[in-house]
Amino acid sequence: MQPKWLFALCLTLLTQIALAETCPTVSAIKHGALNGWQVYDSDDNKPLTAKRLADFKKSIRQFVLAEWKENTAQRGIMRCYYVDGDGSELEAYVAKNHFLPNKRKSEWYQVSGSLDCAASMGQCSFDQQKMPAKYLANN
Repeated sequence: MQPKWLFALCLTLLTQIALAETCPTVSAIKHGALNGWQVYDSDDNKPLTAKRLADFKKSIRQFVLAEWKENTAQRGIMRCYYVDGDGSELEAYVAKNHFLPNKRKSEWYQVSGSLDCAASMGQCSFDQQKMPAKYLANN
């Protein structure tokens, strides 16, 4: 009986690891391989214009932060922020709906109404969730 229990536990853990998602890589963004991710303006939360998107793809150099808002209309949206070659913010973020931070990892920390992760992209993972409709964000 015990080997079956151990096998089930291992399978569950492997499934959780395999289903965890991270922010898109710089290379994926530069090549347009966003797989459902959208790029938004940080100021007005609207999709970037074609010109701004081209500038964003040209300037992006490094991932810096993943963010998940807890108590707003944007609950359930994972936001990923990047910087340019000089370390300057790009005034845009990459986002995807229906996710929650992977709290099995301790890299997530509380910051006034959101959970943030400033570790490496691989450590800032999150899980797709089936959330009640009242919590789903409309961007």
